Amino acid sequence: MSSVWGNNIKLSIFGEAQGEVFGGTLHDFPAGIPVNLDRIKLGLKLRLGNINFTAMKKQDDRPVIVSGVHKGVTNGAPITVLFYNKSASDTESGNVILKPSHADYVADVRYRGYADQRDGGHFASKITLPIVFFGMLCADYLHHMGIKVVSHVKAIGNIQDESFGVHIDDELIERLNSMSMPTISNDVRKRMVSLLQSISAIGDSIGGAVETAIVGLPAGYGSPCFDGLESSLASLIFALPGVKSISFGLGTDFVKSRGSEVADSFYVTESGKIETDNNFNGGLNRGISNGMPIIMNTVFKPIPSIQQPMKGLDLVTNEVVDLKVNREHTVCHAPEGNVLATSVAAIVTLDAILEGQGYMNMPKVEKKKIIPGENPHH
Repeated sequence: MSSVWGNNIKLSIFGEAQGEVFGGTLHDFPAGIPVNLDRIKLGLKLRLGNINFTAMKKQDDRPVIVSGVHKGVTNGAPITVLFYNKSASDTESGNVILKPSHADYVADVRYRGYADQRDGGHFASKITLPIVFFGMLCADYLHHMGIKVVSHVKAIGNIQDESFGVHIDDELIERLNSMSMPTISNDVRKRMVSLLQSISAIGDSIGGAVETAIVGLPAGYGSPCFDGLESSLASLIFALPGVKSISFGLGTDFVKSRGSEVADSFYVTESGKIETDNNFNGGLNRGISNGMPIIMNTVFKPIPSIQQPMKGLDLVTNEVVDLKVNREHTVCHAPEGNVLATSVAAIVTLDAILEGQGYMNMPKVEKKKIIPGENPHH
């Protein structure tokens, strides 16, 4: 089972849903970078999504850093983080039941019947904890470089939020990055909440989409043909549970557009910076950043574990059996998928910067000195 990603930084994740511990290791993250635990803890909290619409209860997903960090600063060694699983269990569930639209069948075939199938095993949502941990670590380092990563819930069902514009201001970025279910429009958010409540009430689920922006990345990053930023972002975003589609800029709407309608024309600003008048291509030309915000749209399928009656296949008896989820179910991936997409974008962006600049040329970050009596979190 391959759970390693990256060219210039390498991310590995490990663990199963009912195992005692799960976590990850990040190799080649620059040394001398302060670890912002407040940013990381906020990201882990946002991963729970809106608590009214997710099966994940408020819990203490406390990261335990076992290597790579000394006195709050990265030291160049591989950074390994562990999360201890309070719901770990040695109890086997008995017969393997193939649930609709789950990975049960393909995992059983691929791993010759030995895959841990309890609550999804290695395919469970818990594997995203280390992704968020390292994503927030990378996002904070990028912030020191003047690069900001932000996402919002773009759509749930037929309810659509506004799209990011050509220019994305810092106030909007800060607001969205602190919300459990961020939308640009507050009215749209209310309508989405109402829809999620109605879907939850009947024990069903619904699809959603997240729009992500990488703001402030200069032109020239990405290594085509096979390691362009689009390819790298797609390769990691598809590791997230429920992702079925990814697009950039205008995305699938290009199919109904004419070239004259979607041209991103270059010009020089008063400050001497080269920009484009529009951003239909989402800040990327042939996989290389052009200096405009990189815009990525991620579509999540409806979660297949629902409370409505469904059919499953018993692998032992080969009989079709009735299924019912007795625990609380997740209604939509998008609320927690928001911080997951941000995390992925941050990891991939840092990987691209390391490729472009080289490890020894990465900028340093001075650790803030705490003045006696000062609150270190402000």
